[in-house]
Order: sequence, then C-alpha cells, then structure tokens
Amino acid sequence: MILIAFTVTGENIELTTSKDNTAFESSLLAKSNGAGDYFFAGRIAQPADSVRRGLIYFDLSAVPTGSTINDVSLELTSSRSIAGLRTLSIHRAESDWGEGASDSSFMGGGGGGADAEIGDATWLHTFYDQDTWNNVGGDYTATESASTDMIGEQTGEFSSAQLTADVQNWIDGTTDNFGWFVIGDESTLTTAFRFNSRENDDSSTRPKLIIDYSLPQTSMVPAKDNTLYESNDGSTSNGLGGKVFFGKPNNGQLRRGVLEFDVSGLPAFANITSVTVDLTVIDIPGAAQNGSAALHLALAEWGEGTSSGNGQGAPSQADDATWIHTFYDTDTWTTAGGDFMPNASATSNFTDQTNTISFSSSAGLIADVSTWHQDSQNNHGWILLGDEANNGNVRSVGSLNNSTAASRPTLTIEYFVPVDLIFANGFE
Repeated sequence: MILIAFTVTGENIELTTSKDNTAFESSLLAKSNGAGDYFFAGRIAQPADSVRRGLIYFDLSAVPTGSTINDVSLELTSSRSIAGLRTLSIHRAESDWGEGASDSSFMGGGGGGADAEIGDATWLHTFYDQDTWNNVGGDYTATESASTDMIGEQTGEFSSAQLTADVQNWIDGTTDNFGWFVIGDESTLTTAFRFNSRENDDSSTRPKLIIDYSLPQTSMVPAKDNTLYESNDGSTSNGLGGKVFFGKPNNGQLRRGVLEFDVSGLPAFANITSVTVDLTVIDIPGAAQNGSAALHLALAEWGEGTSSGNGQGAPSQADDATWIHTFYDTDTWTTAGGDFMPNASATSNFTDQTNTISFSSSAGLIADVSTWHQDSQNNHGWILLGDEANNGNVRSVGSLNNSTAASRPTLTIEYFVPVDLIFANGFE
C-alpha cells in the first residue's frame, strides 16, 4: 500500500514524494537506498564508481483531472555537503523505477549505498534484479526541467516553465509520470549532496512539490430564456427577443426573467465547486436606482416561443412562457409570475451605472447546478427577479438571442472528477 501525503488549500496542493531512491554508480555490485533516510546527487570522493543520481516521484492523483497547472515549485533539503556552490538540475525520468527495502542510512553517511533489494532502482536496474534501464545510469531527458545553485546544508527551490509543463503533461496523460532525476556536478569529485528523503524523521525536510492549479471549468450560454410580463391574461412574451427584462418599469407591471442552461455535457461524476452567472446590462433607464437582482430556482418547466419584442414585449406565441403560462396557451404556473423557491440561490447588487450583473458562486448556485447535473429532469433553470418595489428601476440584459455574442448570459462552472470515480464504470 502506498501512502500519499498531501494537504490541499484552495487551488494549491503540497505533496511529498511517494517514492525516492538513488542510482549509485557501480561496476560490480548493485547498490541502492530505497528505504533510506537520504538520497544523493553528484560525486563522492572515491575515484571510481563515485557518481550518484537522485530519483524522486510524486503521485499526482490528488490533483483533479483536467486542471490547469499554473505554477510548480520543487523543494529539496540538503542535510550534508562539502561541495561548495554547485548547480543541481532536475531531469524528467523516461522509465519507471522502484523503491525497495535497501537502507544505507547507518553505513557512514549513507553515500556508499546498500546492497540492492528486490524492486530497487540501481545504476543498471529500474527494478532489481529483473528490469534494466535502456541507458546505464538511468533514462532521463538530456534537457533539464529546472536547475538551482546550492551550497552546504540548505533547502533548494527548483521552479521553471518546463517543470510546470512536466506536471501539466503528467496530469493530461500526454507523457507518463516516472518522476525526475536529480543530477549534480558529475565532473568533479566531492561534489555530492545528501538530500533528506521521504523516510527522513524530520517531516519538514522531506521532498516537497507545491502545485498551484486552476480547476477545470466550462462556460455556456442559456439553452433558452424569456421574460414574464405581468398581466392578467398572459398575452405578452419575448421568447426570441434580444433582451431579458426584470424589475418594475414606470407602468408598475413587473418583469421577471427566466433562464435555463443545459449542463448535461459535464463529466458524469463531476464534483461542482464553483458556479457563477454573468449578465450584461443593455439598457439603464433614466429613473434607474440602485437595486438587487436575485436568482431563484424555478420549480416548473417553461417554454421559449417565437415572440420577439422590447420592454413592452410582443404577442405571446405557442409555447412561450408568460406571467400566467408555462407554455402559452395551454399550461399554467401554479402561481402567477412563476413557480420558484422563495429563498434566492444568489443575489447581486447593482447601481445606476452597473454594466455587468455578476452572481458570485454560492452554496445555492452550486446546489442547483449539482441537482440538474444529477437529474436533467429537475433542470428548470432560474427565475430572475429585480427591484420590484420602485417604479422605473427595471433592467434589460442580453439574452440568448442577442446579436452580440459577448452580451449573452454566461454560466461558468468549475468542477473536478474524483479520482476514485474515474473508473467507476468498472474499466479498471
């Protein structure tokens, strides 16, 4: 069983190695240090068989599939070196390798290695004593992924665009994650660094990979939208109009928007972590005041017909939602003005200058979209309410049918797919 140590804060994760080891140069004996407290990089003092190459691997399964990797930082702590100032480099491993039970921690400084155990990486072997490297000393990219200068006992930090790219490619599955080699100055004797490994008693000095990432997200416009115009007969609608209206115009008859987004394209086991809605204000009336907009979960299905009008609407057409009807002119709301949850899923304040009304992510929005994702039959969208107390404080926002694409309503969803559910259909 492999134990993965990690902590997650927001969209940052800190990992320790899942395995680490040293490839000890040896012409006769297979040496390793799989279970030791240290790994090594550089050259020790002996004239022959003196090169040491570190091997480190981080299990990235805690990073949500589909994430964008923004930045990566690798921290390695040197607990012994007499090398002086040296450059150490990180190279992406190109073959898998092992960590066995060998332990040279109590053999001097450990830099001589211990006899390899089954499954250990050695100078010749990826997994002792069956599988070998394609190249003696290990298979890794000639081009470094990152480098840093170190001296004595200190924590070195490695960070670069290529190191970030390595992790991104591993997350995306475009290259296999076999970890990295840690390469020191191999041109001169006594240049070795001893680094604390994942087995070291001082947990704060174990190898550390810090990843800053963004969760996968998707943005979409509504599948349909409309405006409910207050009336006694439901004769007015705006199914194909370029605007959605909400609030209370000067005539005192309310306007309410209805919007529904199709979230069926999300991955089957997506865990939704953030939901935002952005509406572009098209018209601000002269009598505009500050106000608040609210999204309420709609409780009944409704329609978008072919009516197309302005603030006063247009004659309702077949299947239009109206103040009275869910689908004109056959089906009606239980309550005139729309059936919706009394508590808003999200609210957003606006002023007489606001050009975009943004609903920040909330528990209500996340719950709504999660419910729709689990069962599309429950997806009736939201009913959009504005200031219904003050005459003239109405707003129009771009609809699905607005001629300017950037003005259409936008739903943005962040999510991740839990690792233990990726193969939930049994394809393990």
